[in-house]
Amino acid sequence: SLYWMDNKPLMRERFREHGIPVANGFAAFRERRAMAVFHSLQKPVIVKPYSGSRSRHTTVHLDTEEEFLRAFRSAKVLSPLALIEEEIEGFVHRGTLIGGKLVAVMRREPPHVIGDGVHTVRELVAEENKLEGRRGTTFHPIVLEQEAEMELVRQKLHLDSVPKKGQLVTLNQKVSRGLGASTTDLTDDIHAENRALLEKIGALLKDPLVGVDFIMQDVRVPWREQKRAGVIECNSLPFIDLHHYPLHGKPRNVAGALWDLIFPTSAEQSISRR
Repeated sequence: SLYWMDNKPLMRERFREHGIPVANGFAAFRERRAMAVFHSLQKPVIVKPYSGSRSRHTTVHLDTEEEFLRAFRSAKVLSPLALIEEEIEGFVHRGTLIGGKLVAVMRREPPHVIGDGVHTVRELVAEENKLEGRRGTTFHPIVLEQEAEMELVRQKLHLDSVPKKGQLVTLNQKVSRGLGASTTDLTDDIHAENRALLEKIGALLKDPLVGVDFIMQDVRVPWREQKRAGVIECNSLPFIDLHHYPLHGKPRNVAGALWDLIFPTSAEQSISRR
């Protein structure tokens, strides 16, 4: 499975054949083909390199030709082919499967603040950056640079706007921790149907270690009841430190689960000593 797991278009076709939700999309090499794909898809769309990029040269929220062409050319810096897909709605999540079993689920959140109806975006960011968890080497303060201002403009806001109470205000499109992104462990909260979906992927791939990236609004709600939820890609060599060091929620010992898979006798010996 390793070959087609890391091949996004081929993975999408295999998953669609088995009833696994994926985004509609196509690959393109030339701009003429890319523009035809862009016009055939529901907006907004996302453009990313054909092969694994770890979010580099990936652009989301595209609904104009000018933005799209700029994003397409950016993706081709990293790969001859670019993948163009309809944008799925919600947060990016990572589900890690070991031996076909789901062992951890992490929500990966872009740099953001939640409005309280009183404070400005600038003030909310300053308060968020005071969190002790953002003072170490894993998570960093939210960066207020040009990309943050552009993201605010997309939401018809600026740094001195006062967001409504409960309003989610994103400050970047990326989920990079270096830019101020955050993570929340949701392993105990995932709905049984969503767990079954991820473990179906594990059974299909038949690989001992898989990181599944999927997008949905709320893992507590069955995926069939959510608008435009789906799997975006799988990783044969996923980073597992995400689960060990969440900004919010309970750390998960994914390394321990992987160790027990590779060396099952050590787990048995540990149990017997207890």
